[in-house]
Amino acid sequence: MPTVPAFDVFSGRFGEKNVVWLGTVGGLGAARDRMLQFAAKQPGAYFVFSSDSQLIVAEVDTSRLMRASESMKIKGAA
Repeated sequence: MPTVPAFDVFSGRFGEKNVVWLGTVGGLGAARDRMLQFAAKQPGAYFVFSSDSQLIVAEVDTSRLMRASESMKIKGAA
């Protein structure tokens, strides 16, 4: 029976000092979903890393969406 590869989910941008490991998830689809769940709750940069291939296999940055949303609120209040 084949094993499901594990992927690590991080917050922050790869290579920067503020990267935080959030956990390991089995399967790329599940790891990507977990990353998006974190991003929906707390806007920012997140990525999924494969220790097998040593590559970033998924990433998202929702901080721009948050800034745009805040900008729209400020314009609407004026």
